[in-house]
Amino acid sequence: MKNAFFILLFTFLIGNVFAHEPLFGLGPHTVGQYAWALESEIERDDDGWTNHYEIIYGITPDIAITAALPYLFSVEGRKGGVGDLVIRGKYRFIRRDAPGASNAFALHGGIKLSTGDQSENRGSGTTDYLIGLSFGHESRRNYAFAGIRYKINGIIGDLNRGDILHINAAYGIRPWQLEYADPDPVFLVEILGQFKGRNYREGNPELNSGGISLGIAPGILFSYRNVMLKAGVKIPIFDKLNGSQPASVREFVFAVDVHMPPFK
Repeated sequence: MKNAFFILLFTFLIGNVFAHEPLFGLGPHTVGQYAWALESEIERDDDGWTNHYEIIYGITPDIAITAALPYLFSVEGRKGGVGDLVIRGKYRFIRRDAPGASNAFALHGGIKLSTGDQSENRGSGTTDYLIGLSFGHESRRNYAFAGIRYKINGIIGDLNRGDILHINAAYGIRPWQLEYADPDPVFLVEILGQFKGRNYREGNPELNSGGISLGIAPGILFSYRNVMLKAGVKIPIFDKLNGSQPASVREFVFAVDVHMPPFK
């Protein structure tokens, strides 16, 4: 009887308090109708250190919108400041629950607005678009995710930046069977691929642009009630870049995510 209670409780929590998702890739989780969440994510990638401030709101049980505003820290050639605002939406169009487990598919879409100061190297100066599809499986112990997203880069002046295709697959495990009131770690390993098209300037391809890169990313998600801490590192394992380009760098993510009760 006790086990059945916790199976039902876990199924409820998947949709309403915390579900787990990849750190670097896509996942199908939504926050629940009228629920909302706040996230602060510090990330280091090719552009240096950035703190992404995000707010997520659940319009329906299966539709959520996110607004993400990055603050880019100072690096050589760039003063610190606000970057390009991103608005994303997610529609979970399939959800199948079973005792202690859930499977879901979601469509993703987004737009990046040109809000960052291009003269200070904090913005691209273009409006870019994102479309994607994700799958997620969650049980009391095991997790599996897969996703694909396509970024359509805008044109600025005579420069047509190459579009980017991202793919991700992840496996996670909860080592201990814990209750909601207990601190709850989940360990993840992600495989990530990026396929970037060449840039074109005045209709001519730029030889030192575009290519393929692959990476592996171990990470941990540590939740306690409605608060989750996240940390992960993406390690490059393969680069096939066109021409002469800097090799991919290690990327780091540190985040705190707080889910709030429904608000309407």
